[in-house]
Amino acid sequence: MTLLQLQYFKTLAHVLHYTQAAAELHIAQPSLSYSIKELEKELGVKLFEKDSRHVRLTIYGEQFLPYAERALGMIDEGVSVLQQMAGSAQQVVRLGYFHSISASLIPSVMLGIYEQDKNRSIRFQFTEAPSFDLYQQLKKGELDFAFCLHQDEDFESVTIMRQPLYLAVPEHHPLAKRESVRFEDFASEPTVMLDKPSNLRKQMDQIYHQHGVEPNVVFEVRECNAALQYVALRFGVSVLPQVPAMENEKVVVIPIQDESHRFVRTVYFSWMKNRPLSPAAKQVRSYIVENCATP
Repeated sequence: MTLLQLQYFKTLAHVLHYTQAAAELHIAQPSLSYSIKELEKELGVKLFEKDSRHVRLTIYGEQFLPYAERALGMIDEGVSVLQQMAGSAQQVVRLGYFHSISASLIPSVMLGIYEQDKNRSIRFQFTEAPSFDLYQQLKKGELDFAFCLHQDEDFESVTIMRQPLYLAVPEHHPLAKRESVRFEDFASEPTVMLDKPSNLRKQMDQIYHQHGVEPNVVFEVRECNAALQYVALRFGVSVLPQVPAMENEKVVVIPIQDESHRFVRTVYFSWMKNRPLSPAAKQVRSYIVENCATP
């Protein structure tokens, strides 16, 4: 089995068309067909099935694809690390974060990194996405680091901050004039929640479950700004961290003070345990761990 065979397999698996895949790979179609047949012969299974019009992955091809992609990805990472060590590549660090820390945390971290002369040549490729998406991208090797809310046995993580959670209500809601609320004050209210993969949704579901209450979920959304829009339109209330969109004059944000639960969520800085890092990434990790981590 060769790297070329894996690359040919990966390309054909995504394109599912021999002529187009061969053109993308800049090889002749018979060469592609021969290479795939040789790979199938070595593996002892059919990776593709085709009829007169369509090419499809078999169940064996679907199972093999993520392993092939992972192997090719590791090779690409290794080449990138060597290039950066040799000074022949731009020092790019891939960093992910979610929206609610984009204004409060990321600018100060970047300022601190660039205040050190040794870091001036480092460049960042930023990804802003929901925490669960960042978690998945980190697992796949698409990010070097992520500020996210998820932990995993394959991650090394340090705690960066703890975000208080607030109750967002429409401006004329009966709770809008309260200085603080408890869970019981809003437990039966129509609620806008983040969708199920999110860490905050899991946290809220657990709180409702512990109180023996079924949440009255009127909308499920992917991120905090969307939740606030529905709150402003008076569809319900929502428990959220502080985000810039809370300045919306049609929304009132109330601290949650509850003796039975701490309405906070923990933000982690995470990276994969066994994935090699470039020198630039190691410098960034050292700065953040030494200067931004909290007990």
